[in-house]
Amino acid sequence: MNNIKKKKINLFEAFSWIWSQHRALENIWFEVHSVWISDWYIDAIIAYWVEYLGVKWKKIDKQKTIDFLKNYSLSRDSKKPLKSFAGYSGEQLSILEQVIQKFWNLDINHIHWEDLVDKDIDLFTYSFPCQDISQQWKRSWFSRWQKSRSWLLWEIERILQEIKAINPSKLPKYLMMENVKAILNKEFAPDLQEWKKELSKLWYTSTQAFVVNASDVWSVQNRSRVFMISTLDSSIGEFPKQEVKKKATISKILQKGMERDKFSTDKKIEIVKIHWKTNVWVKKGFIKWYTTFNAECYVYHKDWLAPTITASWAQSRIKYFEDDWEIYFLNSLEHFILQGFDKKFYNKLKRLNFNENKIKFLAGNSINVQVLERIFDFYLK
Repeated sequence: MNNIKKKKINLFEAFSWIWSQHRALENIWFEVHSVWISDWYIDAIIAYWVEYLGVKWKKIDKQKTIDFLKNYSLSRDSKKPLKSFAGYSGEQLSILEQVIQKFWNLDINHIHWEDLVDKDIDLFTYSFPCQDISQQWKRSWFSRWQKSRSWLLWEIERILQEIKAINPSKLPKYLMMENVKAILNKEFAPDLQEWKKELSKLWYTSTQAFVVNASDVWSVQNRSRVFMISTLDSSIGEFPKQEVKKKATISKILQKGMERDKFSTDKKIEIVKIHWKTNVWVKKGFIKWYTTFNAECYVYHKDWLAPTITASWAQSRIKYFEDDWEIYFLNSLEHFILQGFDKKFYNKLKRLNFNENKIKFLAGNSINVQVLERIFDFYLK
């Protein structure tokens, strides 16, 4: 493999998070050049560039750095604008400052054609916010007329229109959309159809929005997400259905000799209602007497698939049980591995004082790397 010349690709990751697109392309032997990213969540920005630019701490005047960073749109929790830099170390602030000095505009609202028109973007990915689409939140659609968080999709249209107006030859060759499966629900159909219509006006031909379950590409996670590929080419094939006959299991990703929390409660533990969902390869039980919030009561057998992990709430605290009925939580490294990341990256974050909850949060919002590998291999090779 080392004798094979890598194919170069220029990548723009809008709503970039922690470089799952970048990692997937590298895994299938691309030489990736990140020409731009957009994000405002500080931990994700730091995580991305610690891994891919090898950004290291520089001695800083902390107050001067904070005064500099105050001029940019940043968030502590990925939901609300940052109010204070309290709690961030000099090392973390130094890395953040270096990244912003490289790109200046990370906020999708402030990225314009002059930033991108000379970048020769091959692949432009946009995993726009799902909060207003997901069934876990109050739905407010992603119509261009309603300024929800998911509305940020339309900033992608603006950027592409600006590039086309100045130099059409610099439009990205490929676009990739990713979002939650709920985007295919009938109430969102008009908005999705309008988005495809606007892409057509920008000269893009798009696939049908298609679903890929991570478990069908040998991931340990039952995680379905929607993708759509658009290209300036007049024809594009539909992504073939992926399916494996035998699924991977939670036991495959358990880290031997590594600590994980054991589930315990003052109440009597009794697992009832054991379900075998053979269509999705999930075997789960229900912890009786634990809490009235049902999602917290689910526990999964280690010899079957894990459920979809999330950034917060119950699915960010995945519990599994063994045949002896002992119950444990998957640790943050195991959440990372569920998404296709490795221990080397995990250790870099630990050295930057990212705790268990922060790493699980980063993992839960990521795109599964194995799924991206399969999609990119089909469309970009």
